[in-house]
Amino acid sequence: MKMKTMLLATLILAGMSTFASAQTLRWARAGDALTLDPHAQNEGPTTALIHQIMEPLIIRDMSGAPVPALATEWGPSEEDPNVWWFKLREGVVFHDGAEFDSEDVVFSFNRAMTPDSDYKELLSSVTEVRANGKYGFEIVTNGPNPIMPSNLTNLFIMDKGWAEANGAVKVQDYEGGEDTFASRNANGTGPYSLVSRETDAQTVL
Repeated sequence: MKMKTMLLATLILAGMSTFASAQTLRWARAGDALTLDPHAQNEGPTTALIHQIMEPLIIRDMSGAPVPALATEWGPSEEDPNVWWFKLREGVVFHDGAEFDSEDVVFSFNRAMTPDSDYKELLSSVTEVRANGKYGFEIVTNGPNPIMPSNLTNLFIMDKGWAEANGAVKVQDYEGGEDTFASRNANGTGPYSLVSRETDAQTVL
């Protein structure tokens, strides 16, 4: 009996050791992301995947409250009710090593407000996005917008230099069937970087 108990304990410990040292997580769901372009489609499987690669300024905690991501602080301007100010996280780099700053934020907002973007309605009150130093920016709206932070939780920030270098300044025309560099590739600041992707089959991070 003692020998059987020792053998069982050894097998359990061996299994736990194997589990703890695993380097690969495989996960599947019924539907794949429609695109990797962060502004082309705002729907469940797409944003779920892009959240692993890219980050928005603000995310939600388990209670649904907005909490910092790439933005560390924000609030309405005391001088102008049509302006929201934001402070950005310092020391953040994209997966290719480029530094994240306010230029990337301004670029991403302007991109997300173009006709092919699926986020343009969420930003319909925005009239201007302007940098305020390297790690700050402001959003100007056409009237007081108290829910602005809630509209930004899926608005992913792109690397401006990467987009310009790879012809990805324009949002993919998903409805028109367009295939672009940004629909197949990604460079973000999120917890995982893209290794490879085969649409409707496999994405490796």
